[in-house]
Amino acid sequence: MNKLYRLLLVLVSGFGALAGLSLTVEHIQTGEVCPHLGPIPACYLVLVAYAMIFASAFTLGKSIGVRLFFVGWIIVFGLAASGVVMELIVGETCPPGPAGIPQCFISFSMAVACLVFFVLARRTLAEERAR
Repeated sequence: MNKLYRLLLVLVSGFGALAGLSLTVEHIQTGEVCPHLGPIPACYLVLVAYAMIFASAFTLGKSIGVRLFFVGWIIVFGLAASGVVMELIVGETCPPGPAGIPQCFISFSMAVACLVFFVLARRTLAEERAR
């Protein structure tokens, strides 16, 4: 089961990193895609954070994997959650995604999925090692 949860973590975080990369490239070209957090476009942070989560899937049994995951996850979850709140209150804060769904809603659900897959992967890894 550990391999399945790791694979799911790799797929979801890899998709997040690719989406972040796509937004980053589009933002570099147009300058108007991502909201800014101070001088830094949010999509840059999303790209780096999902890449950290992606890397953590390959180092689950080590403390660096846990650190990579939680630093990346806190960034992604925090940005997505604040984006969702802003989208609900102000509207049109997040770039539109498939079917017009704001991308922060999608990123929020992906962040939750990453947390679930990470916890399950770590738990099954510990169980396998205990045998």
